[in-house]
Amino acid sequence: MEAAREAATTMFTPRSRRPELPARLSQDISHKRALRRLWARTRCPVLKARLNALTAQVSEAVKTWRGEIWESVIDRVSEHATDLHSLNRALQRTPIPTYPLLDAQGQRRFAPMDRAEILADHLETQFQPHPVPAGVSEEIREHHQRVEREATEFLSRPHEPLGGEAFISPAEVRKAALRLPRRKAPGCDGTPTEALRFLPRRGFAALARLFNGILRTSHFPDAWKTGKVVMLPKPGKDRRLPASYRPVTLQPHLAKLFERLLLRRLVPHIEPRAEQFGFRSSHSTTLQLVRVLHHLATALNGGRDSVAVFLDVEKAFDRVWHKGLIYKLLNTTTPHAITKLIASFLHGRDFYVSVEQTVTSQKRTISAGVPQGSCLSPALYGLYTDDIPTLEGSLRPGESDIMLALYADDSAYIATSMNADHAARRMQRMLDKIPAWLDRWRMAVNVGKTAALPVTRRRIMPKQLQLRGQEIEWQTSVQYLGAHIDRSLSMRLQVEKAVNNTRAARALLRPVLSSSLPLRTKIGVYKTYLRSRLTYAAPAWYALCSASNKKLLQKQQNITLRMCTDAGRYVRNDVIARDTGVPSVEDFVVMSARRMFDRADNCRHTHLNGIAPLHARPPEGGKKTWLSTPRDLIRRD
Repeated sequence: MEAAREAATTMFTPRSRRPELPARLSQDISHKRALRRLWARTRCPVLKARLNALTAQVSEAVKTWRGEIWESVIDRVSEHATDLHSLNRALQRTPIPTYPLLDAQGQRRFAPMDRAEILADHLETQFQPHPVPAGVSEEIREHHQRVEREATEFLSRPHEPLGGEAFISPAEVRKAALRLPRRKAPGCDGTPTEALRFLPRRGFAALARLFNGILRTSHFPDAWKTGKVVMLPKPGKDRRLPASYRPVTLQPHLAKLFERLLLRRLVPHIEPRAEQFGFRSSHSTTLQLVRVLHHLATALNGGRDSVAVFLDVEKAFDRVWHKGLIYKLLNTTTPHAITKLIASFLHGRDFYVSVEQTVTSQKRTISAGVPQGSCLSPALYGLYTDDIPTLEGSLRPGESDIMLALYADDSAYIATSMNADHAARRMQRMLDKIPAWLDRWRMAVNVGKTAALPVTRRRIMPKQLQLRGQEIEWQTSVQYLGAHIDRSLSMRLQVEKAVNNTRAARALLRPVLSSSLPLRTKIGVYKTYLRSRLTYAAPAWYALCSASNKKLLQKQQNITLRMCTDAGRYVRNDVIARDTGVPSVEDFVVMSARRMFDRADNCRHTHLNGIAPLHARPPEGGKKTWLSTPRDLIRRD
């Protein structure tokens, strides 16, 4: 009986991590509560006076105790950078409450298993290729049939084996294992990266034999094709809807290790076009923003107008047509053995959704898309969209091609002409070519989320653009690669966003910044968690800011440094900056821009050499509306 009772008893573990009160303080609080109950019955003035005095005493004791606890926490974290990082992340993150989900009938489901199944059903419909539109031409249907036929025939016939130089050595496996991120969550097999890092030499040799067997047979193991999906809520969305959650897929680390080695053998054969800046060495979002803003500012300085369209590709990575991707791989120099291995890597994948770390859904199949969390996926998606069209081949006499800017699935077209109407007409010709390309490769664009931005000093908007018969709304500002670009290129909205993000982060980190930590540690917290928000991609847009907006950015740094040093109001900001050794925001941005341009000018990618070049400026007192370009930050007199 006693054993059965203990087995059926569930021990409750409190969620609060607050340390227990000292015994003396707990006794005082109990005495205060008893005194309050006694006074409530008697209403004796003497008891009221004693209660007020005891309440003040307990309140002061609690404040002192909390201060001592915080000081002890600070003393512990000041010794290790990882502890300090964990503390900062804990202060910035708030616990996410549990919300019910609406099922297909609109009923709310609270049970973890029901929520897991609802999310899994939603993702299963998402991992499907786009259906072929009903009104496509016969030419496109024949193209689909040809792609299916050639891909199927290729997969059914034998291939030539790989050469000896393509195989993997134990030393290469060990080197790749040591470079795996240490703090990544494990996949469905539960194997952490630490287990791979500490393998003996015999273990790396066994992995090399396994990986070479995969390369030899062109068969990706089925055990590595199952993904564990964790859903994270999107900010500002209705959390009762499954579409308001972003999936994060956790893959087995052993599979990730092999994919890294396979990527080295695949990349030399699928070099992306020069306009693609996503997931490539020596490229970054900041460089792409530099390229775009330099183009727009140079056009305005030359008296020309620009029209930019930012496409929103619908479920870009999740709906890649597998047969179409294999067909495009066949048109490259990729060895047929690796192409077959990629086909095996994509075929027969499945996933399950994990809720509250204990409840999982049934497995669901994946019929399209490149796997999330795999290092192969960005390269494969870049190849799949590498032939996105431009006006090349259909230009009229005297016309220049439209500028194309790509970063993974973020696509932007920019047309420049002597006035916005002419630029809009050229852009419309470009948009008329996109539907045929989308239909050929079974892709889709969300026209409702596609934005059009006229960069002009005119107030009259050009004629409305259309895509697939739907009008694209003109916007006064657009967010591209994390930066807000407005039609006048003042970057005022971007400065407001940077200031607001910094204020919010500083409010959350106030306990650290105003604590007794060493000043050097608090300055490091500012540089890591606050200045990164204040100057995100600043080498691209800082030169376009007005003097007043630059002062707003510098003001946020001044407030934070004053909080870190606890300086009085009589201490000047420049004195605080000098004593702490923190450069001004402008000096930091200039140093960052100089390093960025130096790396771009000396890298092996020729299209980055001399990116956003300097132009001759008008004499002083001339054109008042001249806009600075990104490289003007490092202009040398």
